[in-house]
Amino acid sequence: MTGQPLGLGLVGAGAFGQFCLEAFAAMPEVNIVAVADVDWERAQLLAAHHGAQASPSLEAMLENPSLQIVALNTPPYLHAEQGLQVLRAGKHLFCEKPLALTYEDGLRLIQAAETNRVLLTVDYVMRHNPYYAMAASLTRAGVFGSLRHMDLANHAAGLDLPAHHWFWDVSKSGGIWIEHGVHFFDAFAWVSGQKGKVTTSSALTRSDGHVDRVEALAQYGGTLAHFYHAFDQSSNTEQTTVKLTYERAYITLCEWIPTSLQVATTEPLENFRSQLPGDVTTKYVGSQLRVTTRAPEGKTSLYRRCIQSGLLNLIRAIQNPDTPLAVTGVDALESLRLALAATFPSLL
Repeated sequence: MTGQPLGLGLVGAGAFGQFCLEAFAAMPEVNIVAVADVDWERAQLLAAHHGAQASPSLEAMLENPSLQIVALNTPPYLHAEQGLQVLRAGKHLFCEKPLALTYEDGLRLIQAAETNRVLLTVDYVMRHNPYYAMAASLTRAGVFGSLRHMDLANHAAGLDLPAHHWFWDVSKSGGIWIEHGVHFFDAFAWVSGQKGKVTTSSALTRSDGHVDRVEALAQYGGTLAHFYHAFDQSSNTEQTTVKLTYERAYITLCEWIPTSLQVATTEPLENFRSQLPGDVTTKYVGSQLRVTTRAPEGKTSLYRRCIQSGLLNLIRAIQNPDTPLAVTGVDALESLRLALAATFPSLL
């Protein structure tokens, strides 16, 4: 069932919030009705640009009768309090990661959504990325045999973040695992189809006292996993690589939002060709088939499409109760559980 565009309000109009707002505005299923930010002038400018109402606060925004969905793009420490306000006001919530900073607060958000009969989802863009979707599909199909190992090497542009940025303030961000690592804990759970368990973790602190490198080992059923996050690169040198090892293949996903995927296998191409997205090229190196598939639109456009897909899934679920959410509150809480375990290894 479809209907009129749903009214959406954005809270937190920083650089990423503005990127999301532009993506939402391009969707015919959405009507931007309100923008709220602590920077009143910025809220007014963005609201005017989108023909929406500027709100000085979330409380004021929630009084807008046209509002049906709130996109929450504020720093993580505000998600629990603001998310509860949204859900208790009877509005649906499209929340940036993480769901909350504590397990208890995450659980409260899920319960509030159930109590007030509204929907809650988290913007886990990996769930809407065609290359992660392909990896998950191939794992389920067993084309390459069982998934044996998953590896993440995330060298992020932490040098582009000033020392006073809220990301480095653990009381506001939760730290690397909670603010950022939840994406990959969830993605690996999705790809493997298994619940995860962190077995060990460690962290390194730079000279100014900020933790900028973390590492953890985990298990997803019979699949072992390794995670490494380093926020010690610039935007010119950042690099993210995920490697998946199967019994009869290796899959490599490149970039933080993957725009390409490579397969090395001895399996015939016809066994999995139909599941390959994007532009595909193939070659043989000895008896091994090497397949590369790339997104024709590039990283920015693909990132925008992943965000739009997440919101569209929420809209479809609002309009039709039989439509499942791609990312449920329980999914978000599970990845938060793993992030908390990695953050506090003494509790393992």
